[in-house]
Amino acid sequence: MRKYDLKTQVIQKSVCARLMSDVDSGNALALREVLNEVVADGKPVLFLDLREVRSMDSAGIAVLVEVHDRMKNEGRQLGLVNTPPAVRGMLELLGVFEIYQDIEAGLKATKKVIAKWQRLHDPTKPIE
Repeated sequence: MRKYDLKTQVIQKSVCARLMSDVDSGNALALREVLNEVVADGKPVLFLDLREVRSMDSAGIAVLVEVHDRMKNEGRQLGLVNTPPAVRGMLELLGVFEIYQDIEAGLKATKKVIAKWQRLHDPTKPIE
């Protein structure tokens, strides 16, 4: 199994996970496991920062589709940010991903998702 590196941080009620390695059949299953753990924390939006990913094969794309579908079914959203052209082309062909230029654009675009999630999960809490 090939190694990957993923660092996460919370930004405005969203999780930003920065993937710092290529994704292929050698590390896709391990990435699936860790992304499932990240998704399990319950934040309404997960941004996956792909700026350091030079290549991704079908196994990596399958992991992203799986995470996307899981989050969508739960009323949440996966957003891809800083996606390099070599990877972006393949992901755009699928037509399922929200792809943002950077984290700032993603945060701006997902404010409604976060507000809706907050209303559904804690109606007593004021929306920021």
